[in-house]
Amino acid sequence: MRSDGFGRHAVSLAVILVAAFAQAAYGQRQSFFVAPHDTDPEITTNLSGHYVSIDRSVPQKNQLFVFFPGTHGIAANYEILNNTVAEMGFHAINLTYPNDTAVNSLCGGMSSDLDCYANVRLEILDGTDRTPLVSVNRANSAENRIIKLLIYLRNHFPNDNWGQFLIDDSTLDWSKIIVSGHSQGGGHAGILGRYHSVARVVMFAAMDYNGPAHSPANWIAHPEMTPNASSADKFWGFSHMRDEAINFNLLTTTIWPAYGMPPFGTVVNVDGISPPYSNTHSLTSNLDGCPSFHGCVAVDSGIVYQNGVPVYKPVWQYLLSNTVSPLSLSSMQFLRATQPVGRPPVGISTKYYRIQVVGNGFDSGSRVLVNGIETETTFVSSSELQASLPAGKVGRVGASTVQVRGQSGAVSNSLTF
Repeated sequence: MRSDGFGRHAVSLAVILVAAFAQAAYGQRQSFFVAPHDTDPEITTNLSGHYVSIDRSVPQKNQLFVFFPGTHGIAANYEILNNTVAEMGFHAINLTYPNDTAVNSLCGGMSSDLDCYANVRLEILDGTDRTPLVSVNRANSAENRIIKLLIYLRNHFPNDNWGQFLIDDSTLDWSKIIVSGHSQGGGHAGILGRYHSVARVVMFAAMDYNGPAHSPANWIAHPEMTPNASSADKFWGFSHMRDEAINFNLLTTTIWPAYGMPPFGTVVNVDGISPPYSNTHSLTSNLDGCPSFHGCVAVDSGIVYQNGVPVYKPVWQYLLSNTVSPLSLSSMQFLRATQPVGRPPVGISTKYYRIQVVGNGFDSGSRVLVNGIETETTFVSSSELQASLPAGKVGRVGASTVQVRGQSGAVSNSLTF
């Protein structure tokens, strides 16, 4: 079963290189191409330009949208979706990466190897040799391409804060990244969500299903075999009911449930209705008039328009809604060394204790405030911080407050101790 291909859009490298400098005026959406080789001379394959957009006229969400095209697809095939995402306040990248053969072709046929899919995808993504079926080194890997593109953008557009998505020059801050893709690219987004704690996974017309084994790939069906880094609420999907390349029944009854999506709503047909689509994570359409049902959910050449607007634009906007968790505190406790303890006695020195706060929306720039004083803070995850207490003695019960200030300057609710 071939489930992740879409034809190559004919865009010459010469046009891409010229377009890289044809930028919109500062203060509105700016979209341009960047040649992969310009970001890293060691990138030697799949050289069509990455497509990049940012809209400076809207409030920034400080999240990065990374989109993976389908098999043989290039970044230029998905400009309209990328533009829409940028206009919502996201930094947006369509990535060109090694995608010359469908993963389901490499791992399907007569083979029933359910580990094949992860081995192929992970080698494409990080460049570690796992299988003879593909040959992707670190330089040509998708991850290196993202990192080097962000460094390039940081250096060329220092005011646009592209560097916020890097922990350092070799490590991505996945907590600020939305991974998305179409077909083969949607599968890459899905497996990245299993291996990294991302802001969201948005999959268009994507699945890994092995016919001989009658089973999804192990990385989907058995999350315990992966780091299972992103919780089920992070996974979202959209596919046409008459998709020519994937089996819609298998997708909605086997694949999406394996991601844990059903608890967040039944499959909702978006045709003729407006968001929020019963707040579901599982979306479909049965729209007529698509040049390709597989492609019309995301590919420029397949988009259907209504009154000059892409008919699925509200769906795209919904899929990317509410990605920034509100900054909030739900609980706190004290630590001595690394062990949880009860509230310290009034009057004892604070230097023997730390606090752990649990909540939502934390980022690597978050700081814990105790009685309004910023303290030394350790970022553990988007839901946990640990911090020292200001020098002095522990005050009376109920007299002290804890808050968190995020990188954007937003401040959470208060807890008292």
